[in-house]
Amino acid sequence: FAAAIAACLLLSAGGGRRRRLQSGSSFVAGGRLATTSQHAGTTAGRLHPPRGASSSLLGRRAVAEKGMQVKVHFELSRDDTGDIVDSSRQKGPMTFVCGSGEVLPGLDAGVLGMAAGDEKDVALAGDSGFGARDEEKVVDFPAERLPNNAEVGSMLTLQGPRGPMKAILQDLNETTAMLDFNHPLAGVPLTMKVRVMECKPAPPTEVQVETTSPGDGKTFPQVRDRLTMHYTGTLAATGEKFDSSHDRGEPLQFEIGIGRVIRGWDVGVMRMSLGERATLRIPAAMAYGERGAGDAIPPNSDLVFDVE
Repeated sequence: FAAAIAACLLLSAGGGRRRRLQSGSSFVAGGRLATTSQHAGTTAGRLHPPRGASSSLLGRRAVAEKGMQVKVHFELSRDDTGDIVDSSRQKGPMTFVCGSGEVLPGLDAGVLGMAAGDEKDVALAGDSGFGARDEEKVVDFPAERLPNNAEVGSMLTLQGPRGPMKAILQDLNETTAMLDFNHPLAGVPLTMKVRVMECKPAPPTEVQVETTSPGDGKTFPQVRDRLTMHYTGTLAATGEKFDSSHDRGEPLQFEIGIGRVIRGWDVGVMRMSLGERATLRIPAAMAYGERGAGDAIPPNSDLVFDVE
């Protein structure tokens, strides 16, 4: 389940939906934001500053607080077995904005007051982690509706009433399957060893939507709706085009609001109605951030999209 665990580390504070971007055939749906999980090694141990220390001990170091952007290395382990279930050893550091709900609630709260170089063990049990286990989420399911070659213990993706849902196949006979829709780490006490690498003011995140042709004004996308859209993307700094569905001769189809596209689209397109054409002005932090996207989109690039 390592891939599933890593994919779910960045969650909303409420519903636990994934916020990572998925690979796709276009720049909008390909690549990742700077706010996604990118990890490397970590060291565990001390809590700094000491308990009771005054803010003056921090000197000029920026301290994590709501609205600040932090970059951390981490190692996530189970308290019951000591097994490491995810770490930043190979993927690079994870970056997020404090208080924005981009990460698990326990991590969001745990880094507050920390500065670059500080290390801390953060408890992620219950609601501060992946939530409590709910046995009502273990259900019977017709075996004939399972994907071909499904095996007990595998993670399945099934179409639910509001879009794709993931479940573990717990048991299977000729007619009935038992599916567990709990997160694999639900109810498991966890500890995340965190080391803050950087703490600084968060970059701009406001997405501007400029309507060029109005839609019906009443049919707005809802989370997990499947949209069909045409678009052309350009660099805000130079006006250079880097991608266009028109050039490929077919529109982009995707589910809105669940991280299938860059965050600037998830935010901006939700404000458009059916048939509307608009210009989206998306800051780098809501697009590809510090990493950029290949040679076409340099790091820290603001983007402009003509979408309909």
